[in-house]
Amino acid sequence: MPSRWLLRDALGNPFDSGGPPAPAPTAAALGQLDLPAMLEAALRRGDSAQASELVLAAAHAQSLTGVEPDQLLDERLLPRAVARRLPHPRSAYVRVAAAAGRCARVLGTIRGSSPAIQRARRHAWTACFGDSLRQALELERVIHDHDVLILGETGTGKELFARAMQLATPGGETGGPAPSSAINAAAIPETLVESELFGHAKGAFTGATESRAGRLRSADGGSFFLDEVGDLPAPTQTKLLRVIETNDVYPVGADTPYTVAIRYIAATHKDLERMVERGDFRRDLFERLAGTILRVPPLRERPQDIVEIGRHVAAAYLPAGESSRRAAIESWLRSREARNHSWPGNVRELQNALRNLLLGLDPGLRRDAEQSTRAPRWGAPEPIRQFEATLRQVEDWYRAAVIAREGGNLSRAARILGVDRSTLRRRAGSGDGGGRAGRTSPRSD
Repeated sequence: MPSRWLLRDALGNPFDSGGPPAPAPTAAALGQLDLPAMLEAALRRGDSAQASELVLAAAHAQSLTGVEPDQLLDERLLPRAVARRLPHPRSAYVRVAAAAGRCARVLGTIRGSSPAIQRARRHAWTACFGDSLRQALELERVIHDHDVLILGETGTGKELFARAMQLATPGGETGGPAPSSAINAAAIPETLVESELFGHAKGAFTGATESRAGRLRSADGGSFFLDEVGDLPAPTQTKLLRVIETNDVYPVGADTPYTVAIRYIAATHKDLERMVERGDFRRDLFERLAGTILRVPPLRERPQDIVEIGRHVAAAYLPAGESSRRAAIESWLRSREARNHSWPGNVRELQNALRNLLLGLDPGLRRDAEQSTRAPRWGAPEPIRQFEATLRQVEDWYRAAVIAREGGNLSRAARILGVDRSTLRRRAGSGDGGGRAGRTSPRSD
């Protein structure tokens, strides 16, 4: 029945089933839907909760097909006479549904079908809307006050996840996006970062010929994305924490605060938890930002996505009839060189490699020492990271990772592992070395 389809596929997380439904079938199903009759039936039996769910689901389905926010829930779908009997005004449903559609469309551009990236997309949507759009409607303030910290290596796509989550913040009554702003802490000199964040008063410092609102005030009522938060200077960490806790922004050189309501989304490629332990990052600021932690997996933990991502990158440059070059790209994506590479630059490195190939150049994969030293630290396979691996699998992977880090030198690896060299050679040569860490042929001293 249409109502079951609507509640199943358009009310909950679209990434529970792999991603948003295709626009054409969704539009066709909506065209056959007699939503007014369904709403009348629900309201007659006093089930206003189901009526709300039906309206939310229908609006979300419309949004996923590309319908503009001001056209959602038109008179055909939601007649005024029915809308007046609903628990919430029409605009409340439109705001949430339009935000969910924007979020899903951006998350849908993040390529890959591996369990790791599917889990990340699903987590990002849930952090913005809860288990279903009904929660987003009823718990909007809870969601807005629950900040997000995105962790992941350089080139994994943290900015896309952040963009999706910013667009997920419901805006005004017409369904448009909420205010948003962003800053990259690593790209701004330390002397200017506070002025960028908090703004400044006229005459606050040399060159301040006029006042400036700053990025935080620009995001009032919406969301603020703080990229590379791990590079934020210690004094600025303290001041940002105060803003998050009090909602008051003091521009540089000003005595009067401005009150703001902001959802904070922060990201970093650094090991922020280790920085907290070392005292390089404030623990209280970390705890405030880490309401929800979204970990974006590196490409080496989802190698099955390389071909899909590569096809998409190549398709953006090649004309439709360019079959020979497409075939060459496809062949390379499936080659041992691409499959065995550890991709320290992640998706960004893959994009660069494909552009090189399209130009007739060597792919230019990075083969420096960083690959062997970095993979053991960050590259534990998904079963280990999710505490689903057996003890044997953990031992095999760690042994192979240590050997790889030491460049195949069994004597140094044996000292680290606390075993004698002959034992390590026997185990490494038995075929159980756990090639997931990047198999390296053992060598003698």
